[in-house]
Amino acid sequence: MSEDMGGSGPGRDAGEEDPLGPHRDRDAPEPRLPGAAEQVGLALRAFRRAEGWSQRALADSWGVHQTLVARAERHAGELSLDLTLELLRRAGVSLAVVGPDGMPVAGWEETDLVATDRSGRRFPAHRVVRPSANGPTWWWFHDYFGRRSSGPRPRWTAEGFDIPPGTRYGRTPRPFAPGEEPRWPA
Repeated sequence: MSEDMGGSGPGRDAGEEDPLGPHRDRDAPEPRLPGAAEQVGLALRAFRRAEGWSQRALADSWGVHQTLVARAERHAGELSLDLTLELLRRAGVSLAVVGPDGMPVAGWEETDLVATDRSGRRFPAHRVVRPSANGPTWWWFHDYFGRRSSGPRPRWTAEGFDIPPGTRYGRTPRPFAPGEEPRWPA
């Protein structure tokens, strides 16, 4: 058997087997980076190993069920993000959103953090959102002076944006009479 097939290699007798297998160089799997869910499990296992705890001991210490610890270590992707973050916080590690430079993103605009419409939804990302001390114009005309019931005055607005070229909102305008021009631009 030749040396590259795992036969007698340097420092081994002709009849001695390679402890890593006959095709260790050729068939060795490429190292891979674990996915995010797997890294959560690895972080929890590393924490347990450092403390010298079993899954049951860790669960007792944290006041959770042992099956939760086992599930987090095996299938963290099945847990809610909030629960995953809490388990990692207790283990002394955290998840981070990183930018293209590899550094954690630390600053978010206030409008991304707190600005919502009256239904609690975030504004579209392509809109410029700003605080509205007196309420947006639409609220005054539709709710306050209009016939709709006056809901709470919105604290944020995305009014005043430029419509992208070629975008049409609503129905196509029609003239009143034949030959008359439309009343608003199409």
